[in-house]
Amino acid sequence: MRLTALLDNITAQGGSGPWTPHQPLTTPLGSSDAAEFDRLLAGLLPCRTNDPELWFAEQSTQVEQAKALCQACPLVAGCLAGAIERQEPWGVWGGEVFVDGAVVARKRGRGRPSKAEVLARQAEEAARAAARESEDSVSASSVA
Repeated sequence: MRLTALLDNITAQGGSGPWTPHQPLTTPLGSSDAAEFDRLLAGLLPCRTNDPELWFAEQSTQVEQAKALCQACPLVAGCLAGAIERQEPWGVWGGEVFVDGAVVARKRGRGRPSKAEVLARQAEEAARAAARESEDSVSASSVA
């Protein structure tokens, strides 16, 4: 459940009303206290303390680094849920890579894939096909 939905549910129980993202936050804190709170919160979020370009990098190694940093974030689940809901077009959100609005296992670099990647993919496909054939032959022999 999203945080905003939880806040809306609290309203029915006597809360302060629905919160909209663009509404300024009203707190009894002074401006210096609010700035201190923002600074402390930003220290917990890796996307706020590291280079923002890392989450939208073209190189696979940088994308994997961003995914690893997300794993320690306390907001990883909410970030991923929000990105899926918004259909983020690209970038690393909630520890997952988005390309054209969909989660992908890993981001492929620019240009043609290397021969090693192609051979590895072909080997994986051959292994899957062999496993399927052996399952089929075992099930056929058990039926007979």
